[in-house]
Amino acid sequence: MSWNKTHNLVSRNQATNLDEHITDSLSITPYLRKNIIDLGSGGGLPGIPLAIINPDKNFYLVESNTKKGAFLLNASTRLKLSNVTVFNRRIEDLSLNDFPLFLDIVCRAVGTTESIIKLTKHLLQNQDNALHLMKTQDQFQTETIPPLFTVKKIKKFPSKAKDKTRILVTIEAEQ
Repeated sequence: MSWNKTHNLVSRNQATNLDEHITDSLSITPYLRKNIIDLGSGGGLPGIPLAIINPDKNFYLVESNTKKGAFLLNASTRLKLSNVTVFNRRIEDLSLNDFPLFLDIVCRAVGTTESIIKLTKHLLQNQDNALHLMKTQDQFQTETIPPLFTVKKIKKFPSKAKDKTRILVTIEAEQ
């Protein structure tokens, strides 16, 4: 929590409900393949908890904010997470050559579906890659999918919030 005081890694609301956010992060574990990009990793959710319980998978934490990137590097080093690589860069500046094949790109609280697809479309052009958005059902109902991309599946999860249904939306480029 000392990093959070100086670097604003998670909001006050997230800090008080950290257990719920970790549980939420871990809920997508069964739907991820071997190589996972956590886009906009920030305070490490969902990437760090996922890396801890999935030592057999590779996690690429992408965070453009220098202070948050430093935290991610420090945390993954202190936790001895040999399956984590931190990219302190914008996702648009990374290419398919920076990652292995069969990528799952995970986003939690990063932006709209359309803006995330715009940022990652160069990585999604490989038909083996998929985008997984962690959203609420209400959020996703109001969003649009750009042409040439399609929703492959939507998985619903239980949520502790009374009026929110948490979903994992899987999107791929049309082939």
